Amino acid sequence: MKLPSYLVLALLLAPIVGVAQTLSNPESVEFHARLDRTLISSTNNGTIVARDAAGTQSLFSSAPSSPYGIELLAGTLFVLDSGRVKGYDIDSAAEVMNLPLTGAGFLNGITSNGIDTLYVSDFSSKTLYTVDVANLGAPIQSAPISTGSSTPNGLVFDRAGQRVLIATWGSNAKVLSLDLTPGATPGTLINTTLGNIDGIALDCNGAIIVAAWSSCGASGGCLRRFAPPFSLTSPALVITNGLSSPADIDYDWVSGDVGVPQAGNNTVSFHASGCEPALFASDFER
Repeated sequence: MKLPSYLVLALLLAPIVGVAQTLSNPESVEFHARLDRTLISSTNNGTIVARDAAGTQSLFSSAPSSPYGIELLAGTLFVLDSGRVKGYDIDSAAEVMNLPLTGAGFLNGITSNGIDTLYVSDFSSKTLYTVDVANLGAPIQSAPISTGSSTPNGLVFDRAGQRVLIATWGSNAKVLSLDLTPGATPGTLINTTLGNIDGIALDCNGAIIVAAWSSCGASGGCLRRFAPPFSLTSPALVITNGLSSPADIDYDWVSGDVGVPQAGNNTVSFHASGCEPALFASDFER
């Protein structure tokens, strides 16, 4: 019996689609409130995967080659990909920006001011970049800002404090703070005993949540919460333990959960932050 051509094509494409929807070294998550889904960068197979509220995964884009940090701003999903900041329309997944950052090494973390500016961490050169994306056709890169001896990883923008909070790598990892004053340099906000802080987020109360790979006082990686007001010795409050290489996290205003890509076991998990679900989420994401 000869199969119809459309069925043959479907059978041929099925393994490809399955691989594209599979997570391989998930690095970063970003909530998309309007469609109640989570976008996940899957580094090893060069895809962005969309996960709906029921847990079903689908392919958003296979255009990136090695996507790391992702950030949703004004209808564009910005992706760090091999020294470039790429932008994809959140509905069509069409590429709308492709900016090679001059001098870039290993671009890792990304956040935004919610209006027109991206902040990007360069893990290998220990710097931060600012990128003006008011005009996607002509984005503007600023001169890099040094983070000194600290290796920057995840970033989150603190709108209330008008500053960028920076997770750092290494033992006794720090949370740094960079205000937006011209010429400012990052300073230490919190000293921790955690090892290798990868992701950082802010919850509904302005508390800082971090994802650390080690030195959690328990086996594996962990999520820890630091409540405001912050000091150099702010205590780390336990959210969860036993994570496998937790990477670039995000806080979901709709559910009140924190999404955690676990690079060590190729999964994404969700953990209650202590915040109540919100009816309305950020209005700048689209």
